Amino acid sequence: MSMTPGREPRPAARPAWVMPAGLAVMAAIYLGAFRYQVLPLWPSMTVVAALSWWVAWHPELPARLRPGRRLVVMGLASGLVLDLGFALGALVARQTPLWPAVERVADLVRGSAPVPVAAALILLVTSPGEEVLWRGAVFARLARRLGPGWGPVVGSTLLYALFVGLSGSLVLPLAACVCGAVWARQRQVTGSLVPGLVSHATWALSVYLLVPGVPRA
Repeated sequence: MSMTPGREPRPAARPAWVMPAGLAVMAAIYLGAFRYQVLPLWPSMTVVAALSWWVAWHPELPARLRPGRRLVVMGLASGLVLDLGFALGALVARQTPLWPAVERVADLVRGSAPVPVAAALILLVTSPGEEVLWRGAVFARLARRLGPGWGPVVGSTLLYALFVGLSGSLVLPLAACVCGAVWARQRQVTGSLVPGLVSHATWALSVYLLVPGVPRA
């Protein structure tokens, strides 16, 4: 089954209440892991990713995840461009009051699991989970309601940033606005989740490993 840009699937296979209920549970876990730090970070993010797949499941989802050379190259290219932009941004942010917020997030993420474990989870668990939820199910629901155009891109990006903002950090929602807009637009143009998934994993792993000036556990 091929996916064409602009055509969104029929209503989700899950009942309508599943998405808001799932998002509410995920928000509670996110708050506990990031803002209040009463839950272990990486196990919590694994549960959130599993819930994301459950909420987002649709018979057409496998087709939107079918890889192709052009889609993978597009994702790698956008991921590397985002990496470069955020690396330069980190160098600038080190000279501003924003840098302590960057360090707090990095310390939490890097201090919660050994580097190989966290890297594997970023690549295989958290990045795919976020893409199937926000650029998959949420984007599709907004596109059915708002139609083609920038509405679904803007709407899904703002909702993504608001959710990430539950972390209590200014840094993560700012990053979500930039990256989420890129990944949502790729989703809209290609009809596929592959470019965003590859870009997301590339960007997130690079930021985790290479943000300058922040030590790794």
